[in-house]
Amino acid sequence: MSVGARTLKTGIAVALSMYICMIFNIEPAIFAAAATVVNLQQSIGKSFRNAYEQVIVHFFSVIVAILLGLTITFKPLSMGLATIIIITICTKTLKWNRSIAMGVIAAIFILGAPANEFLQHALLRSLAIFIGLGVALVINAFISPPRYQQVLVGKLIELNLLASRLFTDAVNSFLNLTLPSAEMKVINETDYIKVLEETEKYYELYAQEWVLGVVNNKSQKHFYNEYIHYNQGLAQRAKDILFLAGERKERRKTAQEPPISPEFIEILDLLMDAVQITSFYNSQLHKKVKGEETAFFPEPRIWSKLEAIINHWHDRFPAGSYYLHALIEIALVTYKIRWNAKEASRLLSLNVDDAK
Repeated sequence: MSVGARTLKTGIAVALSMYICMIFNIEPAIFAAAATVVNLQQSIGKSFRNAYEQVIVHFFSVIVAILLGLTITFKPLSMGLATIIIITICTKTLKWNRSIAMGVIAAIFILGAPANEFLQHALLRSLAIFIGLGVALVINAFISPPRYQQVLVGKLIELNLLASRLFTDAVNSFLNLTLPSAEMKVINETDYIKVLEETEKYYELYAQEWVLGVVNNKSQKHFYNEYIHYNQGLAQRAKDILFLAGERKERRKTAQEPPISPEFIEILDLLMDAVQITSFYNSQLHKKVKGEETAFFPEPRIWSKLEAIINHWHDRFPAGSYYLHALIEIALVTYKIRWNAKEASRLLSLNVDDAK
C-alpha cells in the first residue's frame, strides 16, 4: 500500500502540532490537530485563504462565547445561541461555510469552562488553533509543495486532442455522411466530460497555487483559461455539425440521393482542407501550452475561394428547398470551421510573458 505525499504531510503536521502543544502545555491539543487537518489544503494559496477564514471566524466565536458566557448562565441555552449566531455570521455575513464547524466547536469549548476561566480557556484554544494553522502552512510549503502546472498542461493537451478529434470527426461525418452510432456518441460525450472536469479541477488548483509567496503568472493563467473555453467551443460545435450531418443525410434520403455536383464536391474538399489547417494550429497550440516556441500563421484566406465556388454553384442549381437547405448547411459548417481557425489563431497570438 502506497502513501501519498499529502497523506504523509497530514500525519507529520498533526504529530508536530500536538507535540508543540504538549511542550507548552496548551490544552486541548486536539484543537491544534483539527486546525492542521482542516488547513492542509491541496494548494498553498488555498491553505492561506483557509487559514485567514479560520482566524476571522475564530475571532468572532471567541467574542460571542465570552459575551454569552457572561450574560447567560444556563449553558445549554448559551451554547445553542452561540451556534445559531456563529452559523448566521458565517453564512449570511462572511459567506464562508468551510470554517463553521471549527468556529462552533471553539465557542462550545469556551462556554463549557467555568465562568471565572472564560478568558484563559479562550486564549488557550486560540493558541492551539493558531499553532495548528501555522504548522499546516509550514509543512505544506516546505515538504513536497504541490505543483499543479505540469499536471494541468498534460490535461489541457488531452482535452484538446479529444475536442479537436470530435470536431474533425464531425466535419468528416458531414462531408461523407458517415454518422457515428448512438453508443459511440454516448462514449465520446462521457470521455469528453470526464477529461473536461479533470482539466477544470487542476486549473482551479493551479490558479490557487502559491509557493513561498510567489503567485502564478497571470497571463499564463489567462491563456490556460482561454484554452479551456476554446476546447469547450470545439466540442459544442462538433455536436452542432453532427446534427447538421444528420439533417443532410435525411434530406438526401428524402430526395432519393441525387448526384452531387462538381461545385459542391469542390466545396466539400475546400472545407476539409480548412479543417486540416486548424489541425496544424492545434499542434502549435500544444507547443504553446508546453511553453515551447511556436510557428504562428495567420488565419487561412480560403473563404474568398469558397465564396466564388458557392456563387457559381448557386447560379447553376435549380430553385427549391433542397438546394436552399444545402446552402444553409454549408454556410453553418463553414462558419464553425472558420471560428475554429480564428480562435486558434487568436490563442497563438496571445502574449504569455513573465509578468505577475
